[in-house]
Amino acid sequence: MKPAKIGSGHYCSAAALAIFLIASPFAMRTTQARETTASPIRNEQGKDNIRYVVRKGDTLYQLAADYMVERDEWRTVGRINRIANPRAIPVGTSLTIPVGLLKSEPLSAHIIGFKGDVRIEQGSRTTAMAAGQAVQTGMVIETGTNGFATLELSNGSRLAFPSRTRLRVTAMRRFLLTDSVDFDFLLEKGRLETSATPLGNKGGRYRIRTPIAVSAVRGTTFRVSYEDGAHPSLTEVVEGHVAVFPSGVGTEEMVSAGFGVSVTAAGAMAREALLPAPELQRPGRVQVDPQVTLSLAPISGAQRYHAQIARDAGFVELEQESYSNSPDIRFANIGDGQWFVRLTGIATSGLEGLPRTYAMRRVLTGINASAEHQTDGGYLFRWVDEGQGQRIYHFRLRADRPDSVPMIDEPGLTGHSLTLSDLPPGTYRWHVGVRQYRDGEDSINWSPEQELIVAAEESIRAPAPTGGASRKPD
Repeated sequence: MKPAKIGSGHYCSAAALAIFLIASPFAMRTTQARETTASPIRNEQGKDNIRYVVRKGDTLYQLAADYMVERDEWRTVGRINRIANPRAIPVGTSLTIPVGLLKSEPLSAHIIGFKGDVRIEQGSRTTAMAAGQAVQTGMVIETGTNGFATLELSNGSRLAFPSRTRLRVTAMRRFLLTDSVDFDFLLEKGRLETSATPLGNKGGRYRIRTPIAVSAVRGTTFRVSYEDGAHPSLTEVVEGHVAVFPSGVGTEEMVSAGFGVSVTAAGAMAREALLPAPELQRPGRVQVDPQVTLSLAPISGAQRYHAQIARDAGFVELEQESYSNSPDIRFANIGDGQWFVRLTGIATSGLEGLPRTYAMRRVLTGINASAEHQTDGGYLFRWVDEGQGQRIYHFRLRADRPDSVPMIDEPGLTGHSLTLSDLPPGTYRWHVGVRQYRDGEDSINWSPEQELIVAAEESIRAPAPTGGASRKPD
């Protein structure tokens, strides 16, 4: 799929990608907060501002005294907005106010789920993640290989960290002037998926930056990816709308759900439709083999596939993830139980497509078998299994013909071996099945069919009877 060019190329120096979300009002309120229809505005030439709509009785003196860090900052606000009389501002005037001038209250967040190698940095100190860990402004969260974490903010928004991701918390606060929240994060490397709570009309902001571009959204679900300056910053919209532009320059381009945008370090932007959600073949299959295997229907235009396994449908407790160049994705060391699987395809541009989630039942019922020729001319078949619960085995052997029926069919075995003697010369196919009972449920699995060649012996001994082999369970 060829990306479509958006606008003209832009150039920016130390640009930062931010994703601005306008989300719902933070639950904590104060009687001092001003009711307002303030709305955030994008950064211009590195400036960070909010807008405040003047109400009856407002003066610059009073606003500075109540809601700004320094009382004298009324001069700065007056100069920026060209206010001739700070005591007489027309009602409805929209004031642009740098956020650095405003009083705010700190907010916090908490880790609600994590697994594996997850670290948190605060200054020069690095510690391992703990359950329920409080996260504050200035901290850095980093996941290692096979490390996952989910962060929940005070307004209910969530950020999910896959493995090899590094995120810096640059701001979590509530402005007293507008009673609006301000969340600001810097994605230094890796991928991030977020579900942002809508912030209503109070001018709340929710930003995820990378070192390349800016995206502004109004309460949505989307993903952000960034590796380094040699690769574009990627934004993929799953729900809602996102306005994307290089930081400090250019015009916003609104991107709807089902589309993604890449932004290069030079400011060039390209938009394309996201790949459709994959379909899992045999979605009702119980996963019984030692490795969990997910076979997807191939997607036109996909160069890779991505699968995640979690214990919950919200993917807070992420267990594993895997990437594959083929539509067959495998996982090892997945325990028994009910799981959820989320699947996506990845285009040649690197943009990850729309997701689809399936429920999956896992009951390890592994079986491996082997055969060996004994000195007395018989054949010993052995099998070993994996799993938990009571097991009963089933042995079958047939001639190597498409229409053949089993010559040997032995169900109800409780041991781990079987000996056959007097097999006539020929080529055979054989395998072993296991039925496993646990917690009132049963599962069945069969080992792959294996070939067995019985050659005619060069001896004076009479041929074996044509009636077939004799067998003896061990």
